[in-house]
Amino acid sequence: MSHLLQSRSFLTFSALFLAFLSPALGQKSGSKSDEKTSKPQLRFICATSLAEEQEIVLASSDEKGALVELGTVTLRASLVSDWLPAKVGDLHLALREGKTLKSIGHFQYPVDITSALVVLNANVGKKTYEATVVDPEKTGFIKGSVLIINFSPRNGLVSLDSKENKVEAGQQVLAKPTLDGNGMYPVVASYLDADANPVPCYDRLVSGNPNSRNMLLLLQDDTVGLRVLSLTIFGELK
Repeated sequence: MSHLLQSRSFLTFSALFLAFLSPALGQKSGSKSDEKTSKPQLRFICATSLAEEQEIVLASSDEKGALVELGTVTLRASLVSDWLPAKVGDLHLALREGKTLKSIGHFQYPVDITSALVVLNANVGKKTYEATVVDPEKTGFIKGSVLIINFSPRNGLVSLDSKENKVEAGQQVLAKPTLDGNGMYPVVASYLDADANPVPCYDRLVSGNPNSRNMLLLLQDDTVGLRVLSLTIFGELK
């Protein structure tokens, strides 16, 4: 009888020990999963490119200042790239020159985000790229919304279904258009002249999609004053 009681006591203790240990084991496993999914990543949104197609190396700097390759992407105008591995801190767009890398653009990847959109615009005169980093979560760039980014040196006005948005040079504004019965909404863009008067340069009826995000990029144009490029982004931003 004493031996039987001892066996039951041992089994009860073992069950209690495993019940106590299981949450700790689950938490440890979850931490590894969270760490894996929280690695920085980015997608390039390329408005204009320096060449029709151009292979670019995404690189970071090591302790000695040398560029270290993280990944490659072939840039072209109106490109929305796949996800690329990234790294917090100063990142570069680089070209291969023999065994070395030459930076033709750089940007800062913030420490507090894990998925970023990096919008690129080519500076043909300097043969470099300008980059704007967008945090979709902080920006509120949800499905059905429109993110307007002004790459031009002019201040712009963009009206979506009669709602006017002023977008100063180098700035960005988030808007949420209201679709009509056919799923469309009007887009009218103007730039402000020297007297702050609007000069219309773009007027389109655009198809909206509640399951995607849209970017309107305002670009410098010597002929019409302001060129508007519309790019649609599908899928999840995480």
